[in-house]
Amino acid sequence: MRIATTEPVQLVNCTLAGAGDLIVSGEGANLIVRNCRGYGLEPSRTGVGRGRFVNSYRARRLWIEHNYFEQTSGLNIDRWSTSGGVAGVGQPLLVRYNQARNIDGRWRGNQGSTRASFVILNTVRSLPGVEISYNEVRNTANQSLVEDNINLYASSGTSGSPIRVHNNFVFGAYPFPATGTGYTGTGMTTDGNGNASEVTAFVEAYENQFVSTCNAAMNIAAGHDIYYHDNRLVTSGMLADGTRLPSTWAGTSIFNYYKLPGNVFFNNRVERTVVGYMSKGGQNGR
Repeated sequence: MRIATTEPVQLVNCTLAGAGDLIVSGEGANLIVRNCRGYGLEPSRTGVGRGRFVNSYRARRLWIEHNYFEQTSGLNIDRWSTSGGVAGVGQPLLVRYNQARNIDGRWRGNQGSTRASFVILNTVRSLPGVEISYNEVRNTANQSLVEDNINLYASSGTSGSPIRVHNNFVFGAYPFPATGTGYTGTGMTTDGNGNASEVTAFVEAYENQFVSTCNAAMNIAAGHDIYYHDNRLVTSGMLADGTRLPSTWAGTSIFNYYKLPGNVFFNNRVERTVVGYMSKGGQNGR
């Protein structure tokens, strides 16, 4: 379904299924997606991946709430309209109360993959009123392939209204197959390479639970003024049948992945966080 208008559109109580993107919204969209169900189907061509539940480009308002979707490559929120928001709307971007199952970036025939996420904000900059909350994401080992369940790439709130990521439950982030190595996925990561106005900034993430997320649960890999607090991060390093997962690394970390200067990577904190994370042979406790 393609939304090619700037007039208000509401998709309510819809059921969509397909191998490509299920909902596509173009520039200036004012879109609400509520109480819908989406099912990603396997593409008919080898070397092609499953589509997004919602693929948005330069929206003005986007509310995605109370939906259920499975076997898709998730939500892609790409940039934001510079023409301003919708009058009278205090929260232009909401992703809340959704249920997602098996975010799947695998290509048909296992001939490559897409860096799929439950939700990625790509270059959504300096936008107040952003909330990602009360979502439930469950990924099953060997039936999914997610990179970062929540990825904030070069995206930012404001000092007075940070991006709020809270009260989400995320289970599972695995390579394919789950016993593979070299996996870089996480429960949540802040990302982006640029100057201080271009990287992820002004983020507050709290009261989330990340369970069985290989590589890491919550990373601050880039950005400034990012505050993680009061979260629970638990990974046993094994599947339920006792199979060991070799790609676990750390529960949480603050690291300057892009090696940016101190006026770009600064003022980042992790506080009051419960971490129970098993990494076989790991010796880092920092």
